[in-house]
Amino acid sequence: MARTDRRLHVVNMQRATMADVAARAGAAFAPSTRVRIGAEVEWLVFDRDDPTRRIDAADVARIASGQLPAGGTVTIEPGGQVELVTPPHDGPRRLIDAIDTDTLVLAQRFDKHHLALVPLGLDPIRDPVRTLDVGRYAAMENYFMKVSPAGVRMMNSTASLQLNIDFGAEPARTWHRAGVAAPLLAAAFANSPTTDGIEFGPTSHRMGVWAATDPTRTRPVGPDTADWARYVLDAQVMPAQLSDRWGTEVDPLPFHLWLDHAEPPTIDDLDRHITTLFPPVRPRRYLEFRMLDALPARGRTAAIATVWALMTNRDVGELALEAAQPLADPWPLVRNEGLANSSLRTAATALLDATAGWARSNDARISDAVASWRERSPATHPADVSNWLLDTAEPAEWSEPAIRGDLVD
Repeated sequence: MARTDRRLHVVNMQRATMADVAARAGAAFAPSTRVRIGAEVEWLVFDRDDPTRRIDAADVARIASGQLPAGGTVTIEPGGQVELVTPPHDGPRRLIDAIDTDTLVLAQRFDKHHLALVPLGLDPIRDPVRTLDVGRYAAMENYFMKVSPAGVRMMNSTASLQLNIDFGAEPARTWHRAGVAAPLLAAAFANSPTTDGIEFGPTSHRMGVWAATDPTRTRPVGPDTADWARYVLDAQVMPAQLSDRWGTEVDPLPFHLWLDHAEPPTIDDLDRHITTLFPPVRPRRYLEFRMLDALPARGRTAAIATVWALMTNRDVGELALEAAQPLADPWPLVRNEGLANSSLRTAATALLDATAGWARSNDARISDAVASWRERSPATHPADVSNWLLDTAEPAEWSEPAIRGDLVD
């Protein structure tokens, strides 16, 4: 079952072995008799009166607090980004409606304080400052400052739309399909056109930041389910985790070398290590699609529909595999050229067209949203970057159906 809730963690101090890594990795690919989909929807928070002002995470948490009508819960990211976590739903329409309902309430809460929820993948005008005082994030930030400075920006200045979906009956086939389609999805739903508000392009600059963040934990996993165990073993252990165990500060090392150390990791250490790995697609007994930038309502609808169709409809899945075949190494294209690359644009457009065709016989409103997103124009340099940011903010009241992808009854 696709889950987006946070499970209680039980500490296990038993020594971890290679067999434990294999067992944990294998368990991540759990077959399911049904398929549900959930989301983790993020926004950057801006002051409408002064968009350059950094909003403190404590203030964001206070404003966002309170029950939401569709059952979503709110968490706060290190740089004060807002994250709406939904329960899993039985299909794209239910998820889309739940997100829209809860988003409206959240937007109203922030609007009362003259704050805007902006669905953009990367903040181009403020420095990446962590304002959430949590030990886990402090340790990650210290690590990234030493070995991968891009990680500080990743933590504090990026926002995404993460979609979580069950594997279904054939996890190996689903995993392979997801990995092949991931760069097409990243290109089709790129929504971080600038890093500095000066240079604009049709690429996912957020994915560029992620790729520069310690590749041992952010690079794509291989196409086979067995590749996940190798990924876990090869990824560097964060020094704070080693220091906690050894009582002294040490340099990072791959997890497989820690297994052979005189003071080896425990099962709890292994589990914590796995939570620090962030590939574009991650297995967690369901699939996490982590390559999507934060998106406005129309883009969210299109992305949710595309991931659902890709994973549940054999024809759409096979078309994605065929469309991606000519792309020998697509991830650099996603980061450096995006839809400006004709081969990548052709493949991504084919996936959107297939999704729109699938949706036409299932939900005309979703089909229209996918087709509309397909025709969007790349962002160009605006006259005023701050106004451009605020113009993309979530509305605090239901807007016209044409603006919201025709989602309002």
